Amino acid sequence: MEQAVTIIITPRDRYTGLGECVDAVYRYTPQPFRLWIMDLDYPASIIDPVRRQLQGRPEVRFFELGLRTPMDALREAQPLVDTATVVLLDNDSRVTEGWLPPLLEAMADGHAVVTPLILEREGVDRGAPLRNHLYTGELRVVDVEGTPYLIEHKHFRRTEVPELPKERAATGTFELHCVMFDGDVFRRIELPSMVIREHLDISLQVAAMDRTMVVEPKSVIHFDNLGTRMALSDMRFFFYRWGPKLTRPSSRLFERRWGYNFYSEQAMYNWVVRRKAFLVSRWLGAPIGIANRATRVAKKLFCRDWDPLPDPDAAARPLLAGGVPPQRSHELS
Repeated sequence: MEQAVTIIITPRDRYTGLGECVDAVYRYTPQPFRLWIMDLDYPASIIDPVRRQLQGRPEVRFFELGLRTPMDALREAQPLVDTATVVLLDNDSRVTEGWLPPLLEAMADGHAVVTPLILEREGVDRGAPLRNHLYTGELRVVDVEGTPYLIEHKHFRRTEVPELPKERAATGTFELHCVMFDGDVFRRIELPSMVIREHLDISLQVAAMDRTMVVEPKSVIHFDNLGTRMALSDMRFFFYRWGPKLTRPSSRLFERRWGYNFYSEQAMYNWVVRRKAFLVSRWLGAPIGIANRATRVAKKLFCRDWDPLPDPDAAARPLLAGGVPPQRSHELS
């Protein structure tokens, strides 16, 4: 097995940005690597320049898979990975200088998953131009009328950069903006057909293997939090990936696999409605302030709330304090 890392770039919410993502990888990655690009029906105007740019490079492979979800695309590539490590990178994330060595150093200490510090650029939600999106996180459980629900708790959410810890730390969750897997672990995990909470499903699988996950803040990734205006083709992918035909079955699949619903399930559906209103408004040329007002109107018209507890996070307890819950099903779709 070669020691080079395989970097797999997959669309997250949009198509645009692929070229910038690839450019950043080559600019800031001096180590040998393989680059696999999941072509999930990219428009020719986006994918063709990247193909020309990378033509003749032996480390590059394109997977032409048509319109499908990122997880379904990764499942096609999974059995083909034969490197010691693999990095999953969303096309709206940008690696920064020196990003890879700290991840490899942490991986050499025996961890199954290493995530960089994910910083979000100012986008849909106004605030600091650059702030924390994900440092460490954990799964918690809260009871509502005798029924347990899961909560994804993110530490230091939206904390400004100077206030963030500088030390490597254990984490119970990660996100797919950028994450490094031990190659053997990546080949063993199940990749369920989910578009929401799929990273938490995988987090539970890693915990069930009795393997560790850490965040290494010496490695920094910048994530575009829907701040850049989308093209029409971007919205086609966003509406597909975040449509109710995929989001609601994802929730039910997680429930079958692990026996839990998420406390924030309805809030996630509301997020999708608000984001669609925001993105369409921005595409039509509205400034961010007016687009945000459009999201409030959409929320009043099309969203219903379910939030029965005044402070669910304070009432929650760590899920893994009682051990990893048994996996009830191995369905992938």
